[in-house]
Amino acid sequence: MKRLGVPSIIMALLLSAFFPAALQADVKIGYIDSEILRERMPEFQQIQREIERLRQQYEQEALDRQSKLVKLQEDFQKQELLLSEAKKTQMQVEFEEAVQQLQEFTQDKLGPNGELIRKNIELSSPIFEKVNAALEELAQAESYDFIFDVASNGAIVYADPERYNLTESLLEKLEEAREAQEAGQ
Repeated sequence: MKRLGVPSIIMALLLSAFFPAALQADVKIGYIDSEILRERMPEFQQIQREIERLRQQYEQEALDRQSKLVKLQEDFQKQELLLSEAKKTQMQVEFEEAVQQLQEFTQDKLGPNGELIRKNIELSSPIFEKVNAALEELAQAESYDFIFDVASNGAIVYADPERYNLTESLLEKLEEAREAQEAGQ
């Protein structure tokens, strides 16, 4: 038995308000769990490995830049008494620029709109298209009126996992499509 929170109740109320005939007719509802798809589809696993590799690369580069900042600061502290005011000012400006560059790098690569997120979207989009096509095929072939994703938090009020979970069927369809594609190549 799958129970979700208040957003699920709101969804049910909206469905009953806008589709009152659905309450009287036989409605076939199913759901999938996209988290299970992500865990078990090799394509998603491959993307996760690639994204993790990129994340480690960017984090290492950020650490390297941070180490250079520490070295700049240590060099400044060692030489501070021997430097002219002009040289001190120049080194301080160089340090501040390096700090700014580190912050920009971190934001550009690892930030919420950074390269890592964009790469994840770029790599995932073709897989989502395949999943959506297989999901539509499954829904039409088995006459489902509604299919929800329980991983999207709040799309379902109640579902009997033995009766309505389509995740395994969807994985089978995707595997069939993958095998057909491999056979055609």
